[in-house]
Amino acid sequence: MIGHSKAVLSCLLEYSHLCFIFVRVSTVTVLVRVSTLVRSNSRRFMPSQADDEAHQLSYLQKHLANIISLLAEPVEGEGEESLVLSMEAFEHLGFLVQFGDKGSDISPLSQATPFFANSDPDMPAVPVPASQVHDWLLQNIASALESITERISGKENGPSNASDQDDAMSDACEAPNKVAPSDRGPCLIEGVSKTSLVKQASDLRGRSVKVVNCHDSVIYLLAPLRYATVHGCSDTTIVLGAVGKALRVEHCERVHVIAAAKRVCIANCRECVFFLGVNQRPLIVGDNHKLQVAPYNTYYSHLEEHMSEVGVEATINKWDKPLALGAVDPHDSLSHPAGVADAQAESAACVDPDQFINFLIPNWFNGEEIGSTKDNPFPLPDPYMAAQQRNLKNLEETRQSLRETPLEENRKKELSSALHVYFKDWLYASGNIRQLYCLQGD
Repeated sequence: MIGHSKAVLSCLLEYSHLCFIFVRVSTVTVLVRVSTLVRSNSRRFMPSQADDEAHQLSYLQKHLANIISLLAEPVEGEGEESLVLSMEAFEHLGFLVQFGDKGSDISPLSQATPFFANSDPDMPAVPVPASQVHDWLLQNIASALESITERISGKENGPSNASDQDDAMSDACEAPNKVAPSDRGPCLIEGVSKTSLVKQASDLRGRSVKVVNCHDSVIYLLAPLRYATVHGCSDTTIVLGAVGKALRVEHCERVHVIAAAKRVCIANCRECVFFLGVNQRPLIVGDNHKLQVAPYNTYYSHLEEHMSEVGVEATINKWDKPLALGAVDPHDSLSHPAGVADAQAESAACVDPDQFINFLIPNWFNGEEIGSTKDNPFPLPDPYMAAQQRNLKNLEETRQSLRETPLEENRKKELSSALHVYFKDWLYASGNIRQLYCLQGD
């Protein structure tokens, strides 16, 4: 039974979409990785990083006893009421909690404890009572929660320094070297607004990424990733290279997500479009409205290399088989009036093939070795391929017609000027003019 429980725990740790947070506890930093929980979809409340830390730590605090019991072994001859934890089993908790300062090497979890620290590597450490481990972890979690509560309280009463928030943003977005080098902590991209942001493999290789509260922007994360979370974003296009474990998109509005991934989970989103190359059926949970899915629609030169590195297969794409699970909570007054009967979670519609277009990623790899990808690695379904070919044919016919139309030189100049004016108007109306400015700045 215990062996079976450990197998279940191992699967949960491997396949759950997990994220990490750092919280300060006296002189050490605790790094906690737990499943992201469903939060309110209301635009009136968007949890801060501190709110998320407190929420996740509280969840770990609540379930810690069950987690430890899955790892513990009974003392021979004393029944299952007397459980102990070996140092090897204790190290498995490193999936959930770690100690160490940001920016420094993170030591094995056992070395941060009073009962396994400085153990002789040549001598098996003596197992300790599970209750002792449980009490020690609860004490540290309680200290971390107290510290976070003080931070949240301080923010609610007004920051002492107006630059504090900007400093925190700078630490999160512009100084990836402050994240623990074990690659377990995610790169946090938070609060990007009205701009374009590019991160490549040299910035993110093998890492997890969390994109939070970004608005009216275009974000390129062209790297092999383990996990990715997109939370609380609006009016933004997010391009993800290759996600080997899972991508989760939650509490977003009018967001376009382009991703090659093994698994995708969409929760509590509105009017979002997902261009997917995904090896398993996209999972849709919670309160969603007007979602659309479409085949993957872009590429960059290192894409296939990154997909191979994290195990995403181009021959399997289940973008058009979304699986909607669960029912909308009728007691969620923010989404539905009280008393409305449970309604099945809304699924996603397929983008009309005639509305499907390719997304062009600019070439930021100048000076670097060019990869082998020359085209979209995911084959397009026949209706989308046919529509794309029709659009290309219509474009070529229009070009040919313009070239062959007999016009005087001054009329050609008038036509060219008119086309430029319409194109410029479209750039401003669509917001794409900002991308041109960003590219020009790069």
